[in-house]
Amino acid sequence: MRLVLGLVALLLLGLTTTAQAAANFPRLDAATVDGYRLTPGGSFATYGSRIEQLDKKLPPRELPDLLGDANRKARPLCHGTYLAAALKPAGFCWEDANDDKTNDWIPQGLTGSGDADPVTGTVGGKRVVATSWHTPGDTMVRLSFVDASGLGYRHVLLVEPTSDNDFAAVAGHGHGMTWSGNLLYVATTGGLIRVFDTTHFWKVDASAATVGLGADGKYHAAYYDYAMPQIGAYWYPGGGACTTATGVRPCLSTLSFDHSDSTFVTAEHAAEAGGRILRWPFDASTGRLVPAADGLVHAKEGFSSPVWGMQGAVSRNGYFVLTGVCPEYAGVAGDHPSCLHGGVGGVSTSRLAGQAPVNSQNLSYWPATGELWLLNEQLRERVVVHVPWTALTGRA
Repeated sequence: MRLVLGLVALLLLGLTTTAQAAANFPRLDAATVDGYRLTPGGSFATYGSRIEQLDKKLPPRELPDLLGDANRKARPLCHGTYLAAALKPAGFCWEDANDDKTNDWIPQGLTGSGDADPVTGTVGGKRVVATSWHTPGDTMVRLSFVDASGLGYRHVLLVEPTSDNDFAAVAGHGHGMTWSGNLLYVATTGGLIRVFDTTHFWKVDASAATVGLGADGKYHAAYYDYAMPQIGAYWYPGGGACTTATGVRPCLSTLSFDHSDSTFVTAEHAAEAGGRILRWPFDASTGRLVPAADGLVHAKEGFSSPVWGMQGAVSRNGYFVLTGVCPEYAGVAGDHPSCLHGGVGGVSTSRLAGQAPVNSQNLSYWPATGELWLLNEQLRERVVVHVPWTALTGRA
């Protein structure tokens, strides 16, 4: 009956299903999955102590302060999205300047107030979109916080407290991000997830390229007005990074929450098929991953994705939507529209109707409004857009 309802919904919207055969979406065996484990070490205590001292010099600001001090303005959706018109895609483009027209910074991760508060879909009474960006050399990571109604936004630089008196730029790709309560999770390198607090920003001097305490005795954040300090982290015991090749441990490339069962979802980007998707236990009341008796966080479920070049993964009630390469472009060089793929873990996936923005990246599902959000990185075509989950998938 659910399949019939899904097909009816697609027909009513004028969307057509494709002839592509369903692709196997296998489950990883339980023993293998349990072997994937993360540790926070003593990071929350260590950073907490350093931040306490730095706060004496840099009184913390909160997200409403940041949004009230927006210095950029996004534009109503202005670029094509390749999404089916019947889905009525809505969203915005970045300001008509460097954020859209240069690769000084490249967007990657996406989350928002719909993740942070799945009941109201707002933070401080506002619908807020948050995105991550990296430099071409992965030397720094910044976040953007956007008022999704007024479209004002601010960039902040991510920093790591290195002592009671200083901090340094967070390096990495900023692959993916997600948000629960006040806590923001950012995958900066393949084996490391850093945690930040949206009630904690530092206002710094924006006159220098320095990051941290400068020779002038002032704190700087590479010309940005705000720095956001790391408060904790999770990583594979023993450390070590990973690449886009599927290795012994799955890369932690994209992050999302499944609000239907309160699990933390990670997925790895792989050039072809085989990127692994993992679920991790999560306590929404604390905003933290849940450790087992050994103090480590054990993955609880896993799947091998059939989607080539998987970039984003989000799930609801066992059904996944994945961003990746369209079948017709598999193995074809160049920049092409992406595709959205949908299916049940352990069963199969198939391509969903239409295409998606060129080089689409991460996904975020907002339960309060039933919106599926995505963004892309393509130069001069950058968009942040949402469509109705049910209209896209045929599922509630």
